Amino acid sequence: MSAAREFGFICGDVSVGQRNGLLLPRHEQSYFARSLIPGGEDAELSGRYLLRVYHKGSVVCKAKVEVAWGADDSEASPFLAIKVADATALTEALGKVGGKHVELRFTRIAKG
Repeated sequence: MSAAREFGFICGDVSVGQRNGLLLPRHEQSYFARSLIPGGEDAELSGRYLLRVYHKGSVVCKAKVEVAWGADDSEASPFLAIKVADATALTEALGKVGGKHVELRFTRIAKG
């Protein structure tokens, strides 16, 4: 696994839900499936990241998050789940760009 790992999603209609203390971002009512990220396993992609949310080329919010992969009987594959210290602030920030074209970019935070 490389020290610097980055992945992201571009979507036109972002929303966020919450379950069991985790934030669950969605695009057009679908969760972001792990299968959308080429390479890597759940364990490799899990961990601490800097999340930056872009709208029209500008960062509209950023936060240090813990990335995990949730599971549910209604979903075919694991999906993105985020743990963050201030879930309310991140939910409000994402709500401001809800329904708009955004990019969610996750950059691994180096250990040490």
